[in-house]
Amino acid sequence: MSLSAALSRRSFLAMGAAGASLAGTGAQAQRRTLTAGQVLERMKANLNTPWREGVGVDRFIAGGPDTAVRGVATVMMASFDALKDSLKAGCNFVITHEPTYWSHQDRLDELRDDPLYKVKLDYLTRGDMAILHLHDHWHAHRSVDGIHVGTARVLGWSQYMHKDNPRYYTVPPMTVLDMARHIQARMKARTLRVIGDPGQTVSRLYASYGNFGGLSGAQIFENVDVMVIGEAQDWDLPMFVRDSLAAGRDKALIVIGHVLSEQWGMEYAAEWLRGFVKEVPVRYVPIIEPYWNPERPVMEINTRL
Repeated sequence: MSLSAALSRRSFLAMGAAGASLAGTGAQAQRRTLTAGQVLERMKANLNTPWREGVGVDRFIAGGPDTAVRGVATVMMASFDALKDSLKAGCNFVITHEPTYWSHQDRLDELRDDPLYKVKLDYLTRGDMAILHLHDHWHAHRSVDGIHVGTARVLGWSQYMHKDNPRYYTVPPMTVLDMARHIQARMKARTLRVIGDPGQTVSRLYASYGNFGGLSGAQIFENVDVMVIGEAQDWDLPMFVRDSLAAGRDKALIVIGHVLSEQWGMEYAAEWLRGFVKEVPVRYVPIIEPYWNPERPVMEINTRL
């Protein structure tokens, strides 16, 4: 065999080996593709609470377990602007604490022909996005409710949680006004509301971030000075506190707003996920407080499609 022929053969064999190597690399890369289902399985293994399939609201709302994940975003609520920010950050798998389609259960019965639903769905489809509703199981996270971990941390109150029930706190004595100002400053809240005497000194606290409706707070108030919640209907707990004051009882209620009271728990969720999702970026995407007040009229929602 001539030298040139030998070189040509060696070159051909080398190219074939390189091609095989590249093909193998491609196959390995394909096998290494992270799916939304794989992320969910890891979450189930790290929640420290059983996953209740088909119970409650936690499930895929868009996309599904086979969606290839480029990045993971945790959000308080899958609002349209949060989805835009997630995709801009390179995250096509969104884990949201609250709904995507405007009801707690994310029901679509009455939405199939709704123009806004179609626009939002089209955006998700074009972005190859998956959305996982993570509400019930994140509250069931152990040893402490995942939302409470994040919110207590941003308020600087983690060390004041009661070990037997982390919804109760004993904080250093302060006035209701000082507590409200503290929460407002830490959360940059625009529309926080308070019922009670601003000068009343409080220390024993019960927190229920998110929604806290009904009269379940009536018995709780026997053991605390103040409750800090996300939201409630004006005719139940807020009215109970108002009537308590009218009856001469020193009680107070601080209403933060649903989004601000819980979204710090989804910041913690991103930190938690980074512990076992290493292949892709995991980002916390905050959403703005949806309300403004007349002293500070703002329009911060991203309206560009």
